[in-house]
Amino acid sequence: MSSIRALRQHTTPRSKKATLPAWVWAVGLFAVLIIWQGAFRKWFLPGLATPLYVAKDIVLVGALALYGMRHRFQLRPSLRQTALPVLWSGLAFIVVLQVFNFNFPSIPGSVIGARSYLLYTALLILMPPIMDRIRRPERVLTWVVVLGIVPILLLGFYQYGQPVDAWINQYVADEANVVGVLSRPRITGTFSYIGGMGAFLSSVLFLAMGMFLAGLRYGHRWYTWMGGALLAFTLIVAPMNGSRSVVLGMLVPLPFVLYAVLSGKQGVYIGVLVGLLALSGSYVAEHSGWVSQGWEGIEHRMETASDQDTRVQSMLTDPFRKIPVGGLLGYGTGGTHNAAGALAGGRVDVGVGYEGEVGRVIIELGVIGGALYILLKVWLVWIAWQALRRANTAWEALLGITVFSQLLLSMGTGMIVFNHIAGAMYWLYAGIAVWLWSRQEERQKAFRAMRQRVQSVSNAGRG
Repeated sequence: MSSIRALRQHTTPRSKKATLPAWVWAVGLFAVLIIWQGAFRKWFLPGLATPLYVAKDIVLVGALALYGMRHRFQLRPSLRQTALPVLWSGLAFIVVLQVFNFNFPSIPGSVIGARSYLLYTALLILMPPIMDRIRRPERVLTWVVVLGIVPILLLGFYQYGQPVDAWINQYVADEANVVGVLSRPRITGTFSYIGGMGAFLSSVLFLAMGMFLAGLRYGHRWYTWMGGALLAFTLIVAPMNGSRSVVLGMLVPLPFVLYAVLSGKQGVYIGVLVGLLALSGSYVAEHSGWVSQGWEGIEHRMETASDQDTRVQSMLTDPFRKIPVGGLLGYGTGGTHNAAGALAGGRVDVGVGYEGEVGRVIIELGVIGGALYILLKVWLVWIAWQALRRANTAWEALLGITVFSQLLLSMGTGMIVFNHIAGAMYWLYAGIAVWLWSRQEERQKAFRAMRQRVQSVSNAGRG
C-alpha cells in the first residue's frame, strides 16, 4: 500500500488549493524584471538604469533567502545520485577561487564576474518546487502566452515599422548607435539591447515548437492551436531582430526533436502534416509583404556579412585557440567584462580578441574551469534528452521539447554567462529539465516498487 500511495503522489494532481509562498512570488517578480527592466531603463526611468539593472538580482537573492527560511538548499534524491552535484559544486569552487586571481586585480570586477557564472544557477533549486505547484498547465501557459509573450512580439512588430532613429528603437546607452538593416531597425522589444531580445525570441520559438508538436503527438487541441499560432507569429517577428542565431538556431535541435516525436504510424502523419504546413507557410510568406519583410532583412544581412563562410568554423575552433591564452589559471572572473579595464585601472589585457562564450570562459577560468563549465552544459543536455524521450503526456513532451532545444542550442553557442537575459532563461529551462527528469525517475521507481510489492504478494499467495 505504501508503494501505491507513493505512486499516486506522482500521478494524481492535488485538489486542495494552496496559497503561493512569498519566495514563489519573488521568483515571478524576477522573471518580470528580466523581461521588462530594459523597457523601464530606456523609456520610463532612464535615470535609474543601473538600480533597475541590479534590482532583478536583488529580487532573486531575496527569493533564495525566503526559500531558505522554510526549506533546505538541496537537490532531489534522484539528482543527488547523478553527476550534477560534482559538476555544479566543482564549477562553483573554481569560480570562487578565480575571484582572487591576481591576473585581474579588481575584487569588485571579479565579484561581478562570479555573479554572472553562479547567481542564476540557483534556479536549479527554485524551479523544481515551483513546477510541482502547477496543477493546470493549460491555464498557466495561456497566461504566459497572452500576457507575457504576445505583447512583446506585438511591440517588436511595431518597432520594425518605425524609423531607425525613433525613440522606441533606442538602446539604454545614449552613446550607442541603433543598428539597422535595409533602413529597418533591428528590434529590441522591452530589452536593453539586441542580444536580450534575441535570447527571448529563441526561447519563445522553442516553447511554441514544443506546444505545437506535443499537441499533434498527443492529440491535445489546445496546445496544437495555441502553439501553432504562437509559432507562426514568432517566425514573423524573429528575423526582425536581425540575429542569424535566432532564425537558424531553431534548425539545430529540430532533427533530434523530430526523431523523438515522429515515431510509428502517428509520427508519419505528423511528419506529413508538418511538411505541408511548412510549405504553406513558405508560400504565404513569399506572397505577403508584411509577413516576409523581416526575412528579407535577415537574408540581406546573411548575404552581405563578411564572416558568413567562416563563422561556424571559427565558433568551433575558437575554444582551442583560447586554451594557451587562459592556461591553467586563467585571468579570473570578470577578466573579459566590458568594464574590466576600467575596474582594474587599465591593468588587464588578455592580448587577444574574444567573442564566443566558451573561449571567454577559458580565458577567465582557465582550462579546468572551462572543462567543468562545458561538462555541466553537456550533462544538462543529456538529462533533457532523456526527459524528452521518456515523456508520456502532452505536458511532459511540451516541456521536454522546449528545454532540450534551448539547452542543446546553448551548449556551444549563445551567451549565458555574458548575457544576463540569455543566462536567466537558460537556467530557468535547466531547472525545468532537472525537475522533469527527476519526476520521471521517481515515477519509475514507484512503479518498480509497486511491481515488486505485487510480485511479493503473489509469491506469498502461491506459497
